Parts: sequence; C-alpha cells; structure tokens
Amino acid sequence: MTGNLQTAQPSASPGLDPVLQGVVLRRLGRLLLTLLAAAVVVFEHGFFRPPAPVWVMHMLQCLALLGYGLEIERRRRRGGDLFTTPRGRWLEIGLLVLALSGLVMSLAVAVKPYWHLIEAVSICLFLLEAWRLNVLLSRALARPGMLLPLSFALLILIGTPLLMAPRATPHIFDPALNAYIPAGEPITFSEALFTATSAVCVTGLTLRDTAHGFTSFGQAVIGSLIQLGGLGIIIFGSMLATLLGQSLSLKENVNLRDMLNDQPMHKLRGFVRFIVLTTIGIELIGAAMLYPLWDDPVGGVLTTGERVGMSLFHAVSAFCNAGFDITGHSLVGYRHAMLTHAVILPLIVLGGLGFPALENLFSVVRFKLSGRLRFRPVRPGVPVDITAGRLSLHTRIVLTATAGLYLWGVVTIGAGQLMPYLHESMQQGVTAHADRPDPLTVSTVGGILADASFMSVTSRTAGFNAIPMDELQPAGRLGVMTLMMVGGSPGSTAGGFKTTVIALLALSVIATVRQRPRAEAFGRTIADSLVRKAATIGLCYLLLVTVSTMLLCLSEPFTFQSLAFEAVSASTTTGLSLGITGDLTGFGRAVIIATMFLGRVGPLALLGAMIFSHGTDRPYRYAHEGVALG
Repeated sequence: MTGNLQTAQPSASPGLDPVLQGVVLRRLGRLLLTLLAAAVVVFEHGFFRPPAPVWVMHMLQCLALLGYGLEIERRRRRGGDLFTTPRGRWLEIGLLVLALSGLVMSLAVAVKPYWHLIEAVSICLFLLEAWRLNVLLSRALARPGMLLPLSFALLILIGTPLLMAPRATPHIFDPALNAYIPAGEPITFSEALFTATSAVCVTGLTLRDTAHGFTSFGQAVIGSLIQLGGLGIIIFGSMLATLLGQSLSLKENVNLRDMLNDQPMHKLRGFVRFIVLTTIGIELIGAAMLYPLWDDPVGGVLTTGERVGMSLFHAVSAFCNAGFDITGHSLVGYRHAMLTHAVILPLIVLGGLGFPALENLFSVVRFKLSGRLRFRPVRPGVPVDITAGRLSLHTRIVLTATAGLYLWGVVTIGAGQLMPYLHESMQQGVTAHADRPDPLTVSTVGGILADASFMSVTSRTAGFNAIPMDELQPAGRLGVMTLMMVGGSPGSTAGGFKTTVIALLALSVIATVRQRPRAEAFGRTIADSLVRKAATIGLCYLLLVTVSTMLLCLSEPFTFQSLAFEAVSASTTTGLSLGITGDLTGFGRAVIIATMFLGRVGPLALLGAMIFSHGTDRPYRYAHEGVALG
C-alpha cells in the first residue's frame, strides 16, 4: 500500500494535460493575433505620430484578422476543440463578417467611421480570446482563486501604459519643434500606475484631475478600467461565457459561487445573466436620465458627444461606486441640483446593494406582479421553489443595515454641520466655523440635511462629494470614516468590509448580551462559522488600515486626521480625501497603491482561502481553560 502511494505521488504534481496544453498553445497564438490587431488601434488613437504610416498599420491589422480567420477555418476542418461551443464559433464568424463589411465600405466610400467597425472587432476578439485563455488557466490551476488578484494586477499593468500614451493627456503643437508637447506637466509612471490602480480598484483617488488632466481617450481608458474592475474580472468573464453559451467547469462554478455570495450552482447561469442585464440596463437608464442635466462649467453649450460622454462616464462611475468624475470638482457644482442627486444616489445605492440582494428583490417583485398564487398545486416532475415571493435573510440584513447606516450618516454629518450655528448662538465660538455670517434658517437647515443625506450615501465607497471636504466638521469626518469602513454589501461593486459583516458582529454582540447561544435575525439562526468569518474579515481590514496609517505617519508631513482619513479611503476603495493625495511622496503613493489593491482583492482572496482550505477534523479536543476578559 505504501509503495503504491509513493509511486502515485509524482503524478499529482502540477502540470497541464497534453490535450489541454495543445489547446492553450493554439489559444495563445490566436491571442497574439488579436493582440496585434488591438495594438494597431492603440497606436493609431493613442499617439499623435504612430510608429508607422497609417496604411501600413491598417494592413497589419487586416493581416492579423485574416490569420485569425484562417486559424478558425483550420480548427473547423479538424473538428474544432473541446472548449469552443457552436454559439462561440458563430460569434467569431459574425465578428469577422462585420470586420469584412467595414473594410469593403471603407474602400468603397472612403469614410473613416466604417474603419471603426474593424477597430471594434479587433478589441472584441482580443477580449474574447483573453477570456478563453483565462478559462483554460482556471481549469488547470490548482487554486483558481488566485486568478482574481492576478487578473486585477494584469489589468492594472495594461491600463498603466495606455494612460501614458501621448493622446491620453492634453498636448499642444509646438511649431518650432514641429511636434506635440505636453500642455502641462507630463504624466509620470507613478501617476499612471496610481490612476490605473485607483480605477481598477474603483477607488477614485487621483493625482491628476480626471477632467482636465486626461483627454477623451484617457477618460475612455479610465471608464473601461472602472467597468472591468467594478464587476471583477472573473465575474465579467463569466458573463461573457454565459452569453457565448460557454459551459463553466466545476472549479469555475465553485469560484464564481463563492464570489457571488454562495449562490446555488444550478442557479449560477441565470444569476450571471441577471448580472449582465442588470448592469447594462441600470447604467444605460442612468446615463439617459443624466443626459439633459449637465451644464458647461464655463457657461458654454455642451455638444451632444460631450453630454453622452459625461452621462455614460458618471453612470458607470456611480453604479460601480468608483467616485471618478470629469466635471473637475466632483459634484460640488451640482450641490443644489436635486434632479442630478435623484439620479446619482439611486445608482450608488443599487450598485452597493449587491447582485444577490437585487436578484432577490427582482424575483419578489416579479412574483407579486405575476399574480400567481403562493401555494400552487404541485405538478409531477416540476420542482417547487418554496422561496418564491419571499425576501431572503441576506436581503433583509442588507436592507436593514443599509437603512441604519444611512440614518447614522445623516445624524452624524448633519449634527456636525449644525454645531457651528449652535455654538455661535450660545456665544461660545469654539469651532473653526463659529463666525459664519449667515443665520440659521429653515432653508439653511434643509440644505444641511440635503448635504448630509448625499454624503451619507456616497461615503459608503462611492467617493462623490457635493460639499467641499474642508467644510466638513470633525464629527462629520468621523461619521464619514465609519461609513467608509463598512462600505457596501456582498456581491456588489462597493468596497469596505461589507454591511453583512458589521450586521453579523452586532447580532453576535446582542446574542452575547442576551445570553443566547447563537446569533439570530428575523427568526433565523446564524451559524457560528459565518460570525467567525465576519470577525476575521473585519479584523483584517482594521489591520490593513492600521498598517497603512502607520506607514503614512512615518513618511508624510500631514496631520494624523488627514493621514488616517486617506488610509481608510484607500483601504475601503472610497476615494474621498482631505486634499493631500497630490502632495504625497513617492513612498506614500506606493503605500496608497498597495492599500487600494489589497483593499479591493484582499477580502475576496481571504474569503476564498477560508472556503477552499479544508481543515482536518481532529478526533480529539484539548481541555478547556478560562481566560479573563475584563
């Protein structure tokens, strides 16, 4: 028996199956062809003077797509491979036909927009092949959970050089040099890396003004990084796989299930389909509602393209809880624009509730509107969904915690903003704004409550601000920091250690005070393992904030309040700042970059480690011994 075990052990060493290895090599070759076609798009639109004539690059692009089409035909004649479905093959053919029609129209009519079809096809094929290679790697890796941080890191490495492209930042033409030169300070590698990390991690902290420090090309790159980072690379890829009819392996289903709040495996395909439809639908509706609400900051008239760009960018940024803006002043200029708030705030809330809660709410509403009876006759062979029309425990906890945190933010921020008036009326003058000239009126109180309401919503990792941060009182700053720490809900685009974590910890405290053996909520008992996981995630976040704050205190010449605020904002991927981000040293920027990355992928990686690592159940227990607690 021992000899058999020893001889069988080497076969367990990691490595690719010969068939899988051949598929990976062929996929890598197709990926390189599509990468060449997509690189032509970047060189043409990202550089004022491309490295080669435009017609040469267009020829290379067409040859790359031709080689891709020949590879598809060769694969079809050999019977295809095990990892490409008929729907996926038809998509490839459809994209190539679209590219061919764009080529024919460009040659016949000589109109530039028709060539954009070829550029769009090149980018789509590159993303398609990148995802397919990701699928193969996820099936080959022993720990598929590592794909999440690796995918985020790869996306950051791709976004950094794109943001350093000449056309990503403003340039002006110098006749003396016969060349384009930066309009201001040229973007550095650290600034591009910081911005790419902030966008992928949907944080919103910036070293350069997104509105004026980047062109439309740079803003489009940032918006794409926000969208991909907000949904998560693996979740985004799973959406694409579902739309293509690609079957997910067991590892991918387990990994996706753990990221999407332990959804049952037989519901994953429908749930992923719900994610993509919900995301696209909400963002498009939000962009359409924002379209007529923008004003030109210099008093001019915005063009249709500018309005569309601003609407799409801010709808994506709000739903993904990123906090990036291209207004130049966040939403301070729209402080009293209630219609803009009425669109932005729902986008933030919907993006922060999480897809599991949204799916449950949608199913309940659909059940109520369908008019079907709750107790239907059971038909043979048809499974009965006993949860139809009922809010799950997860959804109830999320909604309750969201409402409670909103009230907490309104009270703390509103009270902090009202205190200067109260101190002034009591003739104490103990605050920095005690000499405020305007009196306390009903209109002033209404404005303060409106500001507090907006900041209470956006502080939970969205990162927009409607009031200047230097006007925020100390009590309001403390309230904002607590909201940033909690963040959004599981399965959402928001950061923080999540509403369910703080809710489970609070329920555990309540159960301990009431001397109950288990935490309970809404007539359900919560497992101790969930409470321990919640405590682990919360403690790890506190450790991340503590270490980040300590490193910033050792290297930066700012007050403790400003540094702690910056560390909390970075670790929870919120993006609010007290105005010190642009003045950080190189070491401080590196600390914030690492904090943003760990704050985004760290909790998911930690949760995956806790799920995939199966502890051994020992057949014995140690003797109990008490420990003093107070």
